[in-house]
Amino acid sequence: MDELGVIEEGVDWRNRLAQDIRDGMIHDIWFNLQKKLPTTASTTLVDLKKVAPRIEERIYAIAFDFGDYLRRFSLRKDDLEYSRPIVQLNNFLGVHQLYQLIPAEGNVQGNPSSSISDQVSPDNHKDPSHPCEVDRISDLPNDLIRHIISSLSMQEAVCTSVLSHRWVDQWAFVRFIDVDIDWFDKDREQFSSFVDNLLLRRDHVNLPMDTFQLHSFAIDRASSWIDHAIKHNAQVIRFAEYKRWEPFYLDPELVVFSSQHLKTLELNNAVLGTIVSDQLNNSCPALQNLLLVHCLIETQAISSSSLKNLGIIDCSLLKDLSIWTPSLVSLHIEDRGHGDSLLRTSYQITSAVTLIDASNVTTMDLTAYVKQVTFVDQAWGHPLFQNLTNLCLGGWCLDNKYSLLRRYIQHSPKLKKVTLKPEMDEDWGYHRMLNLELVLHGINIVPGVEVEVKWY
Repeated sequence: MDELGVIEEGVDWRNRLAQDIRDGMIHDIWFNLQKKLPTTASTTLVDLKKVAPRIEERIYAIAFDFGDYLRRFSLRKDDLEYSRPIVQLNNFLGVHQLYQLIPAEGNVQGNPSSSISDQVSPDNHKDPSHPCEVDRISDLPNDLIRHIISSLSMQEAVCTSVLSHRWVDQWAFVRFIDVDIDWFDKDREQFSSFVDNLLLRRDHVNLPMDTFQLHSFAIDRASSWIDHAIKHNAQVIRFAEYKRWEPFYLDPELVVFSSQHLKTLELNNAVLGTIVSDQLNNSCPALQNLLLVHCLIETQAISSSSLKNLGIIDCSLLKDLSIWTPSLVSLHIEDRGHGDSLLRTSYQITSAVTLIDASNVTTMDLTAYVKQVTFVDQAWGHPLFQNLTNLCLGGWCLDNKYSLLRRYIQHSPKLKKVTLKPEMDEDWGYHRMLNLELVLHGINIVPGVEVEVKWY
């Protein structure tokens, strides 16, 4: 690096980049992260001094030179500086009613059975003054009460606490857990306390759960909550981080994806790292459905032998990705055209996706317009996509004189429909549309295959 701070061409810029420059970048990010959180909210629920270095390290790893490092950093700072602080809106009456039924954190640790009932008016449980007012609800057996509650939403289940003293704790025993921070008007303290108490109550009876669905916002402990669901044999886990906050880091020190029961995992606005990915590949033999939406994918391989449905939607691939999934039936790698945010642009790189084994796939949608999806030729010239019937490809398949489009068709002997979704930008004039139509007529397609072109 010369006296002007410019790294000479041809020099390994990472080795020459002074640590104090990186530390200054980290401090700037940390400062702007603090401003983005609500001014009245506690910052103890998320360690911003760990979030900031992860952001800088990610940019440092994918930048191809010092100028690119600064450019991506500028985009990241702009996203933080110019997005408005996240505020809490107290405008939903149902939430305030729910607050009255949420146990205080200290109460649960001290006396779990009284934490909600103490907040319910005694008038709700007064002795009947007329024979018709006999409290028959309290005489119902626990199994029947829990069966009734199991058909309710989480909000409705909590509200059953007012029906009877015997119903006070029953809501915590539902097998379908669905908690959304929107119910709490983005109040992270209230939300965190509620989830902690809910899971603690369930721990006392060691009750399994079927589904754990969580929409969180800047709470590191969410990794531990997911781990709790895994240890209680949840078959379905759905997690979403608030869309205006940083992608959630699944901390491998707090959550271990090792389960004989987990069948479905859906992550929205999260980071899929190598450690978590390896656990999903090797320690979740029942996993059949994996859906990643608005995620940062840092792993280089998805290689689950049990996976049947894989969706990678509006994600940023920070490394080339290989997919080895012999049981896969449905594969979707899409960009659904919701527009690129500054956050996503700061992480955008040209990554390749390589399909190594997809012989059982019947449906593929590979319309992600920033990536190119290739595949490995099989031994003895056997077609890779032996069972593929529906294929949808993005504009990337039309480059190099449509060579990739031809290859996909040639390796799909059972194909019934091909859909192409190229972008209609200034480079695609009327003459190229005509050329594409001519190419489609010239490709050797099995008779009966339907071809459709949708311009974007």
